[in-house]
Amino acid sequence: MRFLAAAGLVTILSGLGAYYATDELSLFSIANLVVGPLLLLIAGVIEARRFQGFTGALSRRVALRWGLISAAVLAVGLAATLVSRRWDATLDLTAERRYTLSDQSRVVCKQIGTNRSADRNGAPPQLLLLKDTLIAKEVRLLIKAYQRTCPELEVREIRTADAPPEAQAILDAVEVTVLACQGGRCEPAGFPSEENITNAVLRLSRRREIQIHFLVGHGEANFASQGKHGFAGLAGALREEGLHLEALVGPAMEEIPASASVLVIAGAERNLLPAELEALERYLERGGRLLALLEPGVSTNLEPLLGRWGFELPSGVMADRASSPLLEDPKPVSLLLRAYNPFHPVTRKLSNRTMLLLPSARPILPVRKPQAGDALEALVFSNRSAWLETDVVAALADRPITPDPEEQIGQELPLAAAGRYPRDDGEARIVIIGDRDFASNRLLPALYNRDLLLNAVLWLAADEEHISIRPKAWTPDQDPLTFQQTLAYFYFLAFALPEILLLLGIHAWYRQRGG
Repeated sequence: MRFLAAAGLVTILSGLGAYYATDELSLFSIANLVVGPLLLLIAGVIEARRFQGFTGALSRRVALRWGLISAAVLAVGLAATLVSRRWDATLDLTAERRYTLSDQSRVVCKQIGTNRSADRNGAPPQLLLLKDTLIAKEVRLLIKAYQRTCPELEVREIRTADAPPEAQAILDAVEVTVLACQGGRCEPAGFPSEENITNAVLRLSRRREIQIHFLVGHGEANFASQGKHGFAGLAGALREEGLHLEALVGPAMEEIPASASVLVIAGAERNLLPAELEALERYLERGGRLLALLEPGVSTNLEPLLGRWGFELPSGVMADRASSPLLEDPKPVSLLLRAYNPFHPVTRKLSNRTMLLLPSARPILPVRKPQAGDALEALVFSNRSAWLETDVVAALADRPITPDPEEQIGQELPLAAAGRYPRDDGEARIVIIGDRDFASNRLLPALYNRDLLLNAVLWLAADEEHISIRPKAWTPDQDPLTFQQTLAYFYFLAFALPEILLLLGIHAWYRQRGG
């Protein structure tokens, strides 16, 4: 009987713990929340049948014991409430660590402190939670995480009617729960996730304007397309970082504007005009910055130009017997990558647990320095089980392919590389990635694709202080497990296994006591 009561309490606590940790009523939570009260009810019925009247000695002992237990539980609850009001701490047990700030958020918080130290006369940035909105209560714990982590960020809860005048135009146009404001300017956070809140603070705190120019006119990526193979998501991610985007029509230009912090050529499919190539050469010679996304099986006259800056671009596509299981149509050319240059700023924060997903990629080899002071480095490497497949048409058409004798396995070939070129008019920088589709709407949120691309842009723009790992939208926590598999293991290790062990321990204890 006593074992049934203890088991009922354990199962109820396990069900509640699983619900609050994952924020969903899973089958595990429902089963525990149904079985627990039933066990308590059965134990109560059995105990009641042992009463010898309400005035008997046994009844008084049972009533006294359970009365003391109830009073103790109530006292502990009241004490915990009083302590929680004085002690501002949060224990984050959620599977997604949604109330623990990511690396990117901590970098932004640190940058706020640096900026405030440099300009003590400036008003501190504010993070405003509109407490009378529908989901303000759900966001409050996340806002408190910013309050703990960002001492230079003034966090306040206000009513919508009390929002600053510069926020009224935003509130009239869209429904907002969180605002970042400073110096007469406000940025809405959109849906109040950590990613959106951090990006709003980042846009507000960036000290200089960074202009990203996209070359168009040669079949490059479509940054307006919302389809799964479009690149509107990349444009949105760059804007969320506080960067300014502008299209540059290559055939109509005479020079690349001096205001272009970074020029992006995202998978050109046709040759550039001779005048464009000359303008690009002049841009780099005076310290320009170039991000080139290349596609396997596509050859343009951009490749000889990149060759003059030290890169060799072999024809072919990388294939791997251990292809990615995360796509609906896994192929040998679908690569899961986790080998990086640990010293370069673009990849320094990536590790063998932060994977990339490339649907097809070609190798990028940094082979020679144009001048003695230049520095060329590989950034991302293929797996040892990969090989360079020369039959690109068969590989991309998903026809059966196997490595030929001359296609050696075991070479960790670079699939992305970077170069620095000090010149009299400034330091030129180039980053080349052997795939463009990894940045499409379908794949940009996958794993750490977005981090690689955005960090490459920030390094090119000499904005290294904001290079970071961002909150994830879709990522398996462990290789090669999917998120669903990881969540199943989380349930087992965090709740089911401790519950089983606790029940066994209670049962053994009662058996020893003879109960």
